[in-house]
Amino acid sequence: MNLTSWKKAAVLATAALLIIPFAVACGGSDEQSGSTVGVATKPSGDSNGGGDDNGGGDNGGGGGTKEVEVVMTDNIFTPKDIKVPVNTTVKFSAKNDGTAIHNMHILSSKTEGKDFSSELLVNPGKTSTFEAKFTKKGVVDFQCDYHLPGMVGKIVVE
Repeated sequence: MNLTSWKKAAVLATAALLIIPFAVACGGSDEQSGSTVGVATKPSGDSNGGGDDNGGGDNGGGGGTKEVEVVMTDNIFTPKDIKVPVNTTVKFSAKNDGTAIHNMHILSSKTEGKDFSSELLVNPGKTSTFEAKFTKKGVVDFQCDYHLPGMVGKIVVE
């Protein structure tokens, strides 16, 4: 085997090792994919939380800080539908209970014009925390950048 053949073999072996985790994540059962799970948010000791998981009334209430844990398993977020009051900062804990790498990426449409995200790579068994503030009513999408189009969710800002 000449030097060029060795280089080609090394490149192919490296590519195969990088692809395996993604192939594993995309396989398996989607038993939970149709489920919609609500989430309980809780006040973080602020005076504006009010203890109501769905926020204030139509007066533009909200405010304060809420905590939400989102569990990432292979190809699904739990919960995948989250409700938060407008003008609320949410501290997300993105917990990877799957076998592949994941992340949680909140797109910018209703979040002060910028994206929010967990760490780029949340390895199996690890958790990444981050905060996002929701200042406009509407629906905000989130996704795992590695497992589109299936691993997505929505945040309803009321």
